[in-house]
Amino acid sequence: MKQLDSIIEQVYDAALDPAAWHGLLADIASAVDAVAGFYAGLDIRHGRGAFWYAVGHEPGMQALYNERYLAIDPTLAHVIKMPGKAFACSDYLSDAEIAASRFHTEFLLPNGIRHVLSGVVSMQGSTLSFFGFQRHLGQPPFSPTETAVLQRLIPHFAKADQVAAKVSTVSAARRIAMAVLDRLDYGIVIVDQTGHVRMTNQRAEQWLHSGAVVRSLLGKVRLTNLKDNEALDSLVRAAAQADGGDVQAHAMETLAADGNTRVNLLVLPVSSDARKQLDDDGADVAIIISEPNQQRAMAANVLQNSYGLTAAETRVAMGLAGGRTQDELSAALFVSLATIKTHTQHIYRKIGIGRQVDLVRLIYGLPALF
Repeated sequence: MKQLDSIIEQVYDAALDPAAWHGLLADIASAVDAVAGFYAGLDIRHGRGAFWYAVGHEPGMQALYNERYLAIDPTLAHVIKMPGKAFACSDYLSDAEIAASRFHTEFLLPNGIRHVLSGVVSMQGSTLSFFGFQRHLGQPPFSPTETAVLQRLIPHFAKADQVAAKVSTVSAARRIAMAVLDRLDYGIVIVDQTGHVRMTNQRAEQWLHSGAVVRSLLGKVRLTNLKDNEALDSLVRAAAQADGGDVQAHAMETLAADGNTRVNLLVLPVSSDARKQLDDDGADVAIIISEPNQQRAMAANVLQNSYGLTAAETRVAMGLAGGRTQDELSAALFVSLATIKTHTQHIYRKIGIGRQVDLVRLIYGLPALF
């Protein structure tokens, strides 16, 4: 089959040039009479999409799938049991099962999709690669002949995955940045604007693994104390939307599962320059996890002596670095808001900074990523 030979050549082109995926998927869709298709990677470790190439899908379908429907996708649940094999959904899902499936009734059918031809290709590290091609409601199920076309392609997809993994390199700047973050005693979780994990340092991995205070649920940072999740989501969204100026870091406190251990969370935006260093456009927000009595990189007395701050200015500086707002400090220290603002101006001038985030970075000993 001449068309299939051409498609196989394109598979290896796509391994070296991601821009080639769109044309490749369009040709495969044409070969099996599908209206849309995708080739995707699932980060098993974090429960989120690692990469996604698609053709024929409505805008926003990828994000909606990853955020709401990945965990309840019966087609993925089936094919993941037998990697290396292509399946038409008509082979394992009855009409009754589809009618009872939220994945179909809430996601596929409203988007005009009824039949799916899919399979799992390979596992590279923690990334599972899989494909899916779709047909509209009025079309018949995929035939055994069409399923066989994808079955022929699976070994080539697997080899292409190996090639892509070898040529994929992490930038030197990102490696250096992560090495610095790994040396910190605080947990650092970097997330996108929806709270999905993009990267973590080693201490944060320990927090997430223990699950005593914070964990990753389908790739999203979730607190064990469920009632605090709404507040955390709000802080993450606010930090992600920060745009220049004196962008603020904000703090909150949460309890561990034992109901006794208190943990501080400091949420602050990641700068655009830092996203370049981290080689990740989705690295929007940093969440710093620390215990209340954990020693900061710069103690209050060291800060005071190093920069000639007064005792009052030092208290305000430590409060600001802890994520408190000026209004909160005014109430906590029993002084007027005007006094807090004056102290803040003096602190910034003496230290030589212009933003609260710079103060956070100094006190916590953070690299210039935030």
